[in-house]
Amino acid sequence: MSVLSDRDIIRELGKSILFHPLKPGSINACDLCLTASEYAYAIGQQKRLAIETEPKKDKPGEEQQFFYIPPRDTALVWTDESIWLNNYMCGLINSRVGLVSQGLGHLGTRVNPSWSGVLCIALHNVSNEPLRINVRDINEPIAYLMVQKLSSQSSKNGNIDIPARLDILNNLPNTNEIYAFFSKRKNKWMSDDKIQLKTLLLESHEYKKLKRGFSDIFLRILGSDEQTRWTAIAAIGTILSAFFAVLPLLMEKK
Repeated sequence: MSVLSDRDIIRELGKSILFHPLKPGSINACDLCLTASEYAYAIGQQKRLAIETEPKKDKPGEEQQFFYIPPRDTALVWTDESIWLNNYMCGLINSRVGLVSQGLGHLGTRVNPSWSGVLCIALHNVSNEPLRINVRDINEPIAYLMVQKLSSQSSKNGNIDIPARLDILNNLPNTNEIYAFFSKRKNKWMSDDKIQLKTLLLESHEYKKLKRGFSDIFLRILGSDEQTRWTAIAAIGTILSAFFAVLPLLMEKK
C-alpha cells in the first residue's frame, strides 16, 4: 500500500479518482482538501444548523457563508466535494490541527474502495464555545483526504455504504430538507451517479488546467522544439520496442 503524491493524484484524476468540484488549492502535497457544504446537522439540537453570511475580508464584494457547531455538540457535516475511488484505492480522513486546537475533537475515518458520493464527517465540538465552520473555504477545510493505492484489488466492486451516509439520519427529526436536497436529480452526482460526477469533473476549468499543466511538464522534459519532441518520442518508442523484443528471450533463460 502506498500514499499518492500530488502528481499521482493529478495523474489518476478522471480515471481511478473522481473529485468534484475541484478548487484552486484542492490538491496538497499528498492529500485532497475537504470543505464544508451548507448542509450540517447538530445531533444534540436535532436540527440543521443555520447558515450565516458576511462579506469576505479579502473580497468585500463577495459573501462568505458559515455556521456554528454548538458547544458540547456533534455536527454531521456533508462535504462540498464528492469523490469516487476505484477498487484499487482507499482513503484516510485526517483532522486539521487548526480546528482541533480551537476545540474540535480529533477525527479519523476511512473512505472505502468503490465509494461514490459526498462524505458525511462528524465534527465534535468539545469546547464550551460555539465553533465556526466556513462553507466552501479552501483556506479553511474541515479535513484532509489522503488517498492510498492498495497492494491488490479489493473484492468490493460497489459502494458498501449508503451514499452520503444519509442512513445516519434515520429516526432523527427535522431532516426532510437534507433528504430533499440530495434526492434532487441534478444533485445525484453528490450521492450515487458516478457518470454525472465524471462528466462534471472532466468539463471543469480547474481539471483542464491541472491536466494541461501536467502535460506541459512532460513536454518540457522532451524539449521546447517540436521536432526535438518528436525525435525524443521516437527514440523512446524504439527503446521500448527493443525491450519487449528481447523480453521473451530473457524469460526463457530464467
